[in-house]
Amino acid sequence: MGGGAEEDDSGEENILYDLLVNTEWPPETEVQPRGNRQHGASFIITRAITGPALFLLRYIWYSLKDRYDGVASPAKFSLPTGLVRLVSKQINWHLVLARSAKDDFVSIVGKCQVPKDPNPQWRRVAWSRDCTLLAYAESTGTVRVFDLMGSELLVISPTASFPGDLSYAIAGLIFLEYKASAQWSAELLVVNYRGELRSYLVRLLLVGGCETDEDGVSKAAGCGISAWRILSGSPHYKQVTSYEDDVRTDGIFKMNLSPDGALLAAVHFSGKLTIWSIPSLRQQGEWEQTDQPGYDELNPDWRLSSEKRKKIKDKESYYPLIDVNWWANNSVILARCSGALTVSSVKTLRNLLGKSCEWFESSPQVTSAHDGGFLSLECEIKLVPKRLRLESRPGDEDEGEDDSDSDDETSAKDRYFSYLKQGLYFVTEMERFAPPRKRPRTITKNFRLVSLRSTTPEELYQRKIDNEEYGEALSLAQTYGLDSDLVYQRQWRKSAVNVASIQDYLSKIKKRAWVLHECLERVPENADAAKKLLQYGLKGTDLEALVAIGKGEDGGRFILPGEVDIEIPYEDFLSPDEEMDTRKEKEFKKRQELLLSVNFSKLTLEQKELCRSRLKLLTYLDRLETYEFLDDESFSRMAYKGQCHKNFEVLSVKEELAKQMGENRMIIEPTLQDEGEFLYEMQPELLKYRTTDLSVDLVTDWYLSRAQEIEKYAMQVDCALSLVRLGMERNIPGLQVLCDNLITLETVVYETNGDRTLTLNELLEMKDIEKLRLLMKNSSDEKYVKNVYQWMIPFLHRCENQSPGLANSLFKEYLVTLAKEDLTLPLKIFQNSKPACQQKIIPDQDQLMITALECIYSCERDDQLSLCYDILECLPQRGYGPETDKTNTLHDEVDELEQILSVSELLEKHGLQKPVSFVRDTKDNAEEARKLMIRLTRHTGRKQPSASETQWKELLQDMLDMQQKVYRCLHADTCYEIFTESLLCSSSIDNIHLAGQMMHCSVWSVDPPSSSKGKPQYRVSYERSIELVLAAGREYFNSSTSLTDSCMELARCCLQLIVDSPSAVQEELDLIRALGYLEEFGVKILPLQVRLCSDRLSLIKDCLAQVSTNYKQSAKLLGLANLLRVAGDDQMERKGQVLILLVEQALSFQDYKAASMHCQELMATGYCKSWEVCSQLGQSEGYQDLGMRQELMAFALTHCPPSAIETLLGVSSSLQTQILYQAVNYQFLPSEGGENTNASGPALLVRKDTEDETSVSSSQSADLLYWTTSKTMEVLSNTTLTTKAVLHAVSDGQWWRRSLTYLRPLHGQEFGDALKNGHGENATVEKQGCHPFYESLIADPYVAESEISYGTYHNNSSESFAEVLLRTEKLTETKSEGKDLLPTTEVLLQLASDALPNDVTLALAYLLALPQVVDANKFFEKQLHSALSLQLASYYYSLQIYACLAPCFKDKCHPLYRADPKEVIQMVTKHVTQYGCADWPEEISALIKQLHYYNERLLDFTQAQTLQGLGKGVDVQRFTADAQYKRETILGLAETLEENVYKIAVSLAQRYNVPLWEVYMTHLEFLFTDSGLSTVKIEERAQSLGLFEILKTSPETLHEHMVKYVYPSIEGQDHQRLLYYFTLLENCGCSEVVNHMVKPETHIRLLKKFKAVAPGLNYKKLTDENENPLETLKPVLTSQNILSISKLAPKIPKRDGSMLSSSSVYAVWLQKLFWNGDHHLIKKIPETMDEWLHAYDMCSKYFDRLDPDDIVTFIDEVTFSSKAVTKLPVEARIEVTKKAIKAVKHLSEKSRKKTSENDMKDAENPSVAYEETLNHLQQSLAHLETLTHTFITYLKNSEQDTLQKYGYLYDLSRSEKEKIHEQAVTMCIDGQPLDMVQQLLQVAVGNLRLSTKDVVQCAVKKIVGILSSGTELAVTSKGLVKFLFSAQFFVKKVNPALLERVANLKGEKN
Repeated sequence: MGGGAEEDDSGEENILYDLLVNTEWPPETEVQPRGNRQHGASFIITRAITGPALFLLRYIWYSLKDRYDGVASPAKFSLPTGLVRLVSKQINWHLVLARSAKDDFVSIVGKCQVPKDPNPQWRRVAWSRDCTLLAYAESTGTVRVFDLMGSELLVISPTASFPGDLSYAIAGLIFLEYKASAQWSAELLVVNYRGELRSYLVRLLLVGGCETDEDGVSKAAGCGISAWRILSGSPHYKQVTSYEDDVRTDGIFKMNLSPDGALLAAVHFSGKLTIWSIPSLRQQGEWEQTDQPGYDELNPDWRLSSEKRKKIKDKESYYPLIDVNWWANNSVILARCSGALTVSSVKTLRNLLGKSCEWFESSPQVTSAHDGGFLSLECEIKLVPKRLRLESRPGDEDEGEDDSDSDDETSAKDRYFSYLKQGLYFVTEMERFAPPRKRPRTITKNFRLVSLRSTTPEELYQRKIDNEEYGEALSLAQTYGLDSDLVYQRQWRKSAVNVASIQDYLSKIKKRAWVLHECLERVPENADAAKKLLQYGLKGTDLEALVAIGKGEDGGRFILPGEVDIEIPYEDFLSPDEEMDTRKEKEFKKRQELLLSVNFSKLTLEQKELCRSRLKLLTYLDRLETYEFLDDESFSRMAYKGQCHKNFEVLSVKEELAKQMGENRMIIEPTLQDEGEFLYEMQPELLKYRTTDLSVDLVTDWYLSRAQEIEKYAMQVDCALSLVRLGMERNIPGLQVLCDNLITLETVVYETNGDRTLTLNELLEMKDIEKLRLLMKNSSDEKYVKNVYQWMIPFLHRCENQSPGLANSLFKEYLVTLAKEDLTLPLKIFQNSKPACQQKIIPDQDQLMITALECIYSCERDDQLSLCYDILECLPQRGYGPETDKTNTLHDEVDELEQILSVSELLEKHGLQKPVSFVRDTKDNAEEARKLMIRLTRHTGRKQPSASETQWKELLQDMLDMQQKVYRCLHADTCYEIFTESLLCSSSIDNIHLAGQMMHCSVWSVDPPSSSKGKPQYRVSYERSIELVLAAGREYFNSSTSLTDSCMELARCCLQLIVDSPSAVQEELDLIRALGYLEEFGVKILPLQVRLCSDRLSLIKDCLAQVSTNYKQSAKLLGLANLLRVAGDDQMERKGQVLILLVEQALSFQDYKAASMHCQELMATGYCKSWEVCSQLGQSEGYQDLGMRQELMAFALTHCPPSAIETLLGVSSSLQTQILYQAVNYQFLPSEGGENTNASGPALLVRKDTEDETSVSSSQSADLLYWTTSKTMEVLSNTTLTTKAVLHAVSDGQWWRRSLTYLRPLHGQEFGDALKNGHGENATVEKQGCHPFYESLIADPYVAESEISYGTYHNNSSESFAEVLLRTEKLTETKSEGKDLLPTTEVLLQLASDALPNDVTLALAYLLALPQVVDANKFFEKQLHSALSLQLASYYYSLQIYACLAPCFKDKCHPLYRADPKEVIQMVTKHVTQYGCADWPEEISALIKQLHYYNERLLDFTQAQTLQGLGKGVDVQRFTADAQYKRETILGLAETLEENVYKIAVSLAQRYNVPLWEVYMTHLEFLFTDSGLSTVKIEERAQSLGLFEILKTSPETLHEHMVKYVYPSIEGQDHQRLLYYFTLLENCGCSEVVNHMVKPETHIRLLKKFKAVAPGLNYKKLTDENENPLETLKPVLTSQNILSISKLAPKIPKRDGSMLSSSSVYAVWLQKLFWNGDHHLIKKIPETMDEWLHAYDMCSKYFDRLDPDDIVTFIDEVTFSSKAVTKLPVEARIEVTKKAIKAVKHLSEKSRKKTSENDMKDAENPSVAYEETLNHLQQSLAHLETLTHTFITYLKNSEQDTLQKYGYLYDLSRSEKEKIHEQAVTMCIDGQPLDMVQQLLQVAVGNLRLSTKDVVQCAVKKIVGILSSGTELAVTSKGLVKFLFSAQFFVKKVNPALLERVANLKGEKN
């Protein structure tokens, strides 16, 4: 215990402390060798040789060793001697324990044994920050890391080491927090004495080493201290330089940082202590060892111990410091080798523990202070007392001289002769000169964990009393003015009542009430003590005390009478002494004087209480004396007992008592007289209190009402409070709340200068927070903290007592309310709650952090950032104080606050002051964060003068810091983008160029190289750069007034930053250029109006309206349209709209040339909206080019709306008529053709070869022309609707709307797929020919090359003469209304033949136009048969039949022609077939006949083509003739995955009546066996093909086929396919036909489970009736699936038809577990006996799941299998059997209890089975114990294989009768001596009832039987003969033939 809390001159207080032993480990004994005899000459020579060699070797070793990271220079061989000396002084600990601080380190959390270390002092230990990891370093440099439970997590071996080299020992282990990745929990720094530092996933790093004598280094470096900062790249660590240049020479042994990290304490090798500031490494203090106070003090106890007294001889070695740590920021803990420990000031090094240090054992190790204390580990070493020696050996001497102080007494002569003898021994090596051998010294080590804690005098005083250290407690009470009564009270209660205890303890207690209570209540154990106690009480209640109380001089003390009074006896006795009479007389006079001075009518309450106590004491004393004088022996003095006295009945009262107290009794005792009756008359409400039977509630009510009345009427709060306190002192309940409110009111009224008129009722109406604010309302800033302690904290305590938890909430609400307006006062609170403060306003660090965080965030002002930082400094550092569940979270929030404050500081720096709460509230709001960044950059952009480039870059860095620290919701890219955007919008060319440096300005741009600082230079992405540039450019553009505005130049500058000008940028640039064009055309308009103009075409109209001839500047106008993006990005639309405007303008001025040029351009582009202007030009009579007008009208017809078709057709028809007449006239009258100068050149309508072949004359040709034309037009007029309908069936009715191909250039390569073949390829009509327009509607069409190879609308192909006639006649018929028609049959047939290869639809149209239907047969007969031609024939006749049966109106299009041709054919065929016997008209019958004919031809053709096309080698001829071959072929075709082949097979089966069931079954078998498909694919295919709808119709046949053909092909491990197999059977209803006991449904359930838990199981083998299911299950059983599989066991059949049991499955698994282990239960296969037993113990846990029989099976497997005999030692097998017997007994007992509890009368009793099991196991145990028999040992150890085999067989036999008998017979047959057989029978245990005779007889019978059957024996003849002759003694007669047979085996005659 140190001194009191007094201050010295420097203002530093002493520390009052207490020492507690938290843990003391059991003593450990260690033997230390002493004085090895290595003194011979050979030893000296060896040392002389090996010493330098070893030194040289190690020097070379270290010199060549590489350094790590350049942190330290190459280490020398030998470590500094000072370091070695100090390290060797440290405690030699060897056990690592983890203890919890929750119970003062009493309980052990984890324990890990570490290997013994030859140099234990060189080890190191370090905890991680969160105390979950422990790093332990050995002296060899090996580092081990353990978790909290003591499990070793990892081992870090040194890269290299040298035996005995301590430079690889670890100098420092440092755990750092690692937050870069959640994968790692900590980062470990490892530093060895060689200076190597390694980080194992592990920030100013401090390094201490040897001092240097180099010039120019700092003072710190000279002392061996250096600081290193961690770098992200090489060299990873950089030294921090100091600013002092003094150079010293010493080394650092220990270093420690102060709690606030500002100071570093270092202990040097020399014992010097230095203090350094961090990180500057300026020296703050330095004390050499001799300057340190008390450095040379030694433990006074050492002088009292003989074994420790010798330490004083080498006392200088105990002076140095051995450890240093920090008590607080201004005081350090110093521990010395001597055990002296002090807590010293860093300023003066004065010991704050008091005048003297605290003594520990030598070289204690200390921790830093935590929660007002620190821990110290000490080791007490004692010598084991010497034992007496019974005999002494020559040369052995006692070691007493080393263990005593005899060295001091040894004379110089003796020492001289001792040295002389040693020298002679070194020279001669004679034993007579050998020095005495010293016996090893045995020592005991006691390790203790001691804590030194600071405490208050009251706490220490109470602890001393509790520890019964009364002397020290009284000293404390005297020193600190504490109540010493507590000591004597404790001593009094712990001691018996007697005269001594009354004199020693009770008489020294001052408190009267307590003493009188003890005198009245405590019952001594004997009468004398009781009498003395009562007499002592009476002394304190005498007249002196009564008078003193009346005068107020007592102070509540127990007052004794004077000397005379003390000697007054209280017993009746007579004294003959005259002097005694005189004294009595004087005493009587004095008492009378005192009695007269007492006014008994006005006694105070205390006086009355004293009188009552005296009355009770006199009563008890009277009882005692009465008890003593009783005559009854049973109540004699010897029989007095305390308990009896308590129950003794009152017998009498002294007459003196009645006489003394009688007249004053009414004064002392309550009286019935009531003198205050008038009070009740004035206040009737008080009548309820006028009673002698006062209840507790009534008294409480009186106190409450009376106190409130005093406060209400008298306004004297203190009086009311005093009354309430009096009631509380008398234990009146229910007054606490009123007392608290009165205290609060008293404080407000009398202390706080508050409202003095405040009443209690007004206070009660206030909320608690209002009361708190009222208390602190008038507190000045200077006295605010003091008032907090005096007013606020007591008030909060009162609130807390009333409502737990209220104080914290009130305090926090009060501070938060203050903080909203000003943080000044909350800061004072937090400054007085710092961790360093002794008395804290907020003691709980969690509450401190919570309140501080809320206050800072609640502050609404933006000018108190400095105060926020001050508050942050008041918060505890991470790792300080006790940690709760939320401490780490709060520290994280504090760290976050620090980041938020730094962001607020940055905002304030740039002129955007914001409250801290704003940053907090917006940190996760990306939108708000973005707005803040924008405001920040825009604010900088508006600065005047403009910000420089440096300032802009500084702003960018600040933005990035803000993003990284707080605004992580924003991506760093966003910050760059906002910054770049602000540069672009800053209206500065320079800033715009600077922004260009921040962007990728082209798509091929790459990131620039890293800057000089190693950081990559960021650039905004190309896409985002475009967006920013566009936004800035548009903003500048919109704000411009004209093209010449300065903002327009800024816009252009922004846009030109993007060098590759993407479309959006180019559009903006084009918009700027468009302004120039508009000015050229004279259009005046604002740039913004141009942008906002939704109809940009109107701007072109404005240009045309300015000057009438502007339409001629078409190129410029089109360019302007491009720049304005008229019609968006649709260039065709844009060009079309502009050209339309130009055509309209040109037509208005009748400029047909310009209009024609623009119309041709419109038609070339295919702009459909231009049809109207084209039609206008085409109808312009002033335009003479008929051909162009025809083209214009055709274009207009193509693209016009339906309403305009009629009008345009009329115009087009007129134009076409003019052109055709010109053409006809040109052909017949070529000479006249040239006369028409206005007509365009005639088209060549008739091929020249046709003209050459024509031999008729011109007139005949003219007649023929007229006749043919007329007839053709007649036919065509009749078939118009029909043909139109057919065309409609294969094309879209709106085909002309999309017919643009003839207006657009078509290139041959675009139709390469359609032109694979040359001209005439489709002559066989294999493909359907069609017009290119319908190409997309037909699959694999044929399009003639001539039909698509044209470039414009003008048709280049030559037309037939008939086509010319038809076209001309059609136009003529329109005008003549078709009066004269020509015959057309031959013409139409020819046209159909010509059209069929190229256009099937056109050919059909020609055929439908024939006047006679049957004439079409001529056409079909001439065609080559193909699928298309035959189908066309069927379709044609179907149409005709349908038209005849259901005629339609000619003026309507019948839906028949819109129907699918195949449906028409099927429908008509079905109809005529269904009504085949009907009486059809003759013409319809002919058509039906033709239809049937072509259908059959088509079917035959298709069938032949199909079979040949398959390439399957089908013999078509045999297929037709052989029905069996046909069936097999169809089923064979079904075995395919090709859809077409499969469909053909199904089709053939249907056609040739092969059952579909067989086809589907064949296909299903193929899918399972030969398809190679996965199960999922098979299931999908079977489902899609709908196989099971047919297959399920015959479940029995299906099951037969599946079992016979499918099931054998499925692998047993393919659970998926087996599952599908059984699911298929179940779904197809095969369950009923399955004869096996396991139905498909059960298979499905089993497979689903096995698929999940045992994927490698061979399920087919498992369910095979010929296989053992347990053997199948065994390979897949594991600890993970055993439970699931055991539940399935009752569903798995065995060979005999029964089902498996879960017990048998567990038995098989346990066998596997025992022999092979398990990844989860037994990770390693057992090898040793302990491992085998452990394996058994693991297995035995599952015995409760085994039946008794299965337990036997398991035990036999592990004890009597071949494996057991080979692998397990006999001892292990015996132990296993014993354990099994014990387990079975336990299980048997459990089953018996369970049976009795369930009252199972009829159930089978399991105890019987367990009895059999026990018998079996006991038999096994007995047999195993025979294996140690000499005979069995002889057999097993024999060199003969046969005998070894006998031993092996006996081992396996388990002494079972059959096996022993069989082995004995075998031994007989082998010719072994019968004695050996007899021994075998004798060794075997159990009631075998076997004799040697029985064995021999059985052997003879066996041999006779074998020889009689002629079978060769497997034994030698020699052995057999030997056996037979041996058997003669047991067998009466040996068959001679048998002997002859045996002799002949080897040719031996006997």
